[in-house]
Amino acid sequence: MENEKKGINPKDLLVSIFKYSIATWINFIIYGASLLLVAWFIPAGTWGQLDIFISTSTLIMNICILGLDQSFMRFFNEPPEPLDKNSLLGNCFGISAICLAVTGLFCFVFCPQQLLGVFFTEKFPSIYVLYLFVNAFMAMVGRYVNLVYRMSGDIKLYTLESVLMQFFTKVFFVLGVFFSTDLSFLIVFTVAGMSAFGITFLFIVRKNITITPKVIFTPANRHILPYGLALMPTAVMLWLNSLFSKVYISKTIGNDQAGVFSMVSTLSQVVAIIQAGFATFWSAFIYANYKTEQEKIKQVHDYLTFIIVEFFCVLVIFEDIIFWILGNEYAQGIEVFPVMVLVPVFLIISETTVYGISIAKKPIYDTIGIGLSVVTNIGFCMLLAPSFGLYGVCIALCLSNLIMFIFRTVIAQKLYCSIPSAKRTIVVCALLFVITYFGTVWAHNFVLKAAAGLIGMVVYIIIYRRQLAAALGLVKEILGKYLKK
Repeated sequence: MENEKKGINPKDLLVSIFKYSIATWINFIIYGASLLLVAWFIPAGTWGQLDIFISTSTLIMNICILGLDQSFMRFFNEPPEPLDKNSLLGNCFGISAICLAVTGLFCFVFCPQQLLGVFFTEKFPSIYVLYLFVNAFMAMVGRYVNLVYRMSGDIKLYTLESVLMQFFTKVFFVLGVFFSTDLSFLIVFTVAGMSAFGITFLFIVRKNITITPKVIFTPANRHILPYGLALMPTAVMLWLNSLFSKVYISKTIGNDQAGVFSMVSTLSQVVAIIQAGFATFWSAFIYANYKTEQEKIKQVHDYLTFIIVEFFCVLVIFEDIIFWILGNEYAQGIEVFPVMVLVPVFLIISETTVYGISIAKKPIYDTIGIGLSVVTNIGFCMLLAPSFGLYGVCIALCLSNLIMFIFRTVIAQKLYCSIPSAKRTIVVCALLFVITYFGTVWAHNFVLKAAAGLIGMVVYIIIYRRQLAAALGLVKEILGKYLKK
């Protein structure tokens, strides 16, 4: 009883998630607008190469950040001596920035064309290596600034930064088409926008950063660096997985097909709206309450899984309308869209299944999981793409992410149980593949595809009927108190 009194009230939990969701809902509007602008104004081949540039710079950022963004989150409430929160930020950001600057200069001086040749089919001048690293640095600034506001609970500034970051990474570069549709111009325009964003927020957050030689070369690094470096491969390989698929398509099938893949991949992320502010709030909540709120954490797994699989069914039902709006240039994407949506679906569900690894401080299992994903993605691509083209690459990415999800979830549940019923979760995930099969086989038959999606929605409602009833009861209680006021 004492633990219950001290526990987190479900209504308080819901309100906290809602506060962090404001930025996501605004970002969703920006996100939708960016998809339409890209589809209507940027040729598929140009978009494919531009998306590879943006993804490559993000990969560089994830490599050079050395996993210290994760260290900052993990040690934010418990900074290792002699650091405090401001000097912890200075330590993590300073080391990451130094790593990025040194790596960028080395690549620019010694291997610019080799680096560009790995990712792009078009031959760019060596200066584009610097563009990649400048864009990566600005993304790094955005990442750390976002974490500062997120971990300190500054909802207003977190929302502002998150929305502007979304604008400059998803929309700003599209505005460049009003001046030129040349790929080189759009890349420079993108870097200019990100630079304006990064410099602005670096100026705003400067008072929260303490950077000195003592801070950067602190004895606390014996705790901070090993933790971050152990997690770095996970972030790097997650981006590498998707980027490999884009580059592989570009170099073997063509830039137009790469553009279609990039559009479908970007469009599939629409399911992230279900997370809203959940992921942002959840990591902090887990680390603070995993000892006392295990039952509530288990309940959240069921709620989130139910919502995401229901939304997946809705997307399958209405994908014809979505691709009709996007236009004929991306029409082929309708055949692979259900498969690609499974990738973020499993990543979102894993938000409630894999935290046991972090709680136990055994990030090596995350590294192994994503390593399996990268290796199997490459293998499946080589096996399936020659016969099935774009569809084969999408299947490869989906299967590789499923393997990662299964491995990390199984290990994490042994370390910290966060799933109320493993059998129920297995059945729910298996049904996703059944719906996906019919969604692809009947890609151009709206009636049969809609029937499959509707049946899936009904089955999920039956499976989660108790959770649905409890959630509706909570919403009714909250609305009732609100209306009385």
